[in-house]
Amino acid sequence: MAALHDFIDTDKTYQLVVERFGDSSLQDKEQKAGSKVIDMNPELIELILDLYNNEEDFPFEKMQKFSIGEILAYLQATHRYYLTKKLPEIEQSLVHIFSKYGQSHQLLASLAYFFNDYKTHLIEHIRMEEKELFPYIQKLIEVSKQPAELRTSAEKSNFSIQQFIDSHSPIEDELQEVSQMIRRYSGEESVPLPYKIFLNQVELFELELRKHAIIEDHVLVPMALELEQQLN
Repeated sequence: MAALHDFIDTDKTYQLVVERFGDSSLQDKEQKAGSKVIDMNPELIELILDLYNNEEDFPFEKMQKFSIGEILAYLQATHRYYLTKKLPEIEQSLVHIFSKYGQSHQLLASLAYFFNDYKTHLIEHIRMEEKELFPYIQKLIEVSKQPAELRTSAEKSNFSIQQFIDSHSPIEDELQEVSQMIRRYSGEESVPLPYKIFLNQVELFELELRKHAIIEDHVLVPMALELEQQLN
C-alpha cells in the first residue's frame, strides 16, 4: 500500500476525510482550519488526518481528550458516507464492468463479483453497528449526563460493550484479502480502463476502512467500555 500512500497528498487526504460531512468543494486553505466548513472539532480532524498519513505509532491517547460523543459522531458520519457515496460509486463501476466486459473478460467480472459479495457483508456489519452498538453508546452518554440518583443501570440492556468486543469480526481484514486476490489475478491479462478504476476504488476503500476500524476499535470502544463500567 506504500504507493497508494504516496499518491494521497495532504489536500486529497483532507478531502477524503471531510467529504463525509457533505462538503467536497474545499478550495480555500484558510477555510480548512475553520469549523464553518464542517460541524466537527477542527483539532479532532487534524488528528484523524495524522492517522491517515501515518498509522504507525499513532498517539491514540490524544483522542481521549475529545468527548465520546464527538468520536461517535465522526464514525456515524463515516457510515453514512460509505452507504450513500463510496459503496454506490464502486457499485456503479461493478455494473459497468459486468455489462461491458462480462463476456470478453469473464475472469475480471468474476473477481468483481467477489467484491460485491463482500459489500453485502459490509453493509450488514454497518447496519448491526447502527442498530445496536451506536444507539447503546448514545444511551450511555445520555445516562452519564443525568444526576447520579436518577441514573438507570446500563446493565439492564441486553447489549454490552464486552459482548460487542467478543463477537466483533475485523471486516477490514476481509476486504484486504478480497482486494489482494483481485489484484493478483487481474494482472494476468490485459486490464481495461474501467477495471483499473475499480481496482483503485477498492484500494482506496481498503485504506478508508482500515482507518475507520482503528478509530472504532482503539478509541471509541475503549472509551465506551470505560463509561459503561463507571455507570455500572
